[in-house]
Amino acid sequence: MTNLTNRHVVTRSALVHGLTGLGIRPGDTVIAHTSLSSFGYVAGGAHSVLLALRDVLGPHGTLVMPAFTPQLSHPSTWRAPDLARAAADPDTAAQIPPFDPLCTPAARTMGVLPELFRTQPGTRRSSHPHVSFAAQGPHAETIVRDHPTPFRLAAHGPLGRLWDLDATVLLLGAPWNKCTALHLAEYATAYPGRRAGLWAVPAPDGAGRTRWQEVPELLVWEGDFDAIGAAYEAAGAPPATARIGGALCRAVPLRPLVRFACRRLADHRDLSRGIPPPGWRDVVDAASALPAGHLGAALPEAATKKEIT
Repeated sequence: MTNLTNRHVVTRSALVHGLTGLGIRPGDTVIAHTSLSSFGYVAGGAHSVLLALRDVLGPHGTLVMPAFTPQLSHPSTWRAPDLARAAADPDTAAQIPPFDPLCTPAARTMGVLPELFRTQPGTRRSSHPHVSFAAQGPHAETIVRDHPTPFRLAAHGPLGRLWDLDATVLLLGAPWNKCTALHLAEYATAYPGRRAGLWAVPAPDGAGRTRWQEVPELLVWEGDFDAIGAAYEAAGAPPATARIGGALCRAVPLRPLVRFACRRLADHRDLSRGIPPPGWRDVVDAASALPAGHLGAALPEAATKKEIT
């Protein structure tokens, strides 16, 4: 049997205290990644966490969460051998529902809180069929309004608007490999083995079925995000940290983190021998700059180590 005698009990006020200790203030803009189970037993569950975030940010603060939908990926991406026959049937792909910002739930793998947040009154959601972002607060519309389908996590979408707003990344019990903002560095840095290809996204065909269109996309990889985060913490400017219940929580300014990640990728990442996962077509080298937006004058596309200081 599971030992339930030593679980932390976390209340809304304890969450508020911890978030305030991380330096979160009214009016801030934050993108939050959460692991609800890491806290222990949260009195009131995910709703208490959401209320605490809103308590600390106040009416002038803006809260953002990823609301990704990988369940809408093309069947060609399915890896399980027992699904191969269904994946090869064109009718399977045609019956996967297209993305609806109002109705499509965030994937269960995203955790409980993003789906709860997505359904709240006043929450806005971006339009990308696989990697939408949900936002609430004064800057919500600015953040989610434009989300181009190609190069989905580049600076021309919601992550770039978070850069513009000098946002803070919150990792509430979540590890560094869940830090979506680090993808900005992948688009901005021409590391060895950086590749792009064509990726299929769903759209309604007007007759109740789904058509698929291929868009250019960077092959992103979270495999070294934990190492990037650990190196950032050891580099002399560690993020604010706090224990809330059993959860190790971090608050990290987005811009310095992404600048550091660019340097780290240029020095340490080499994916030259990597194999593209299923579902990609026409994969080519992408060592040069991508047409995927800019992170302001401080961090241009394909930034060099000299330029990132």
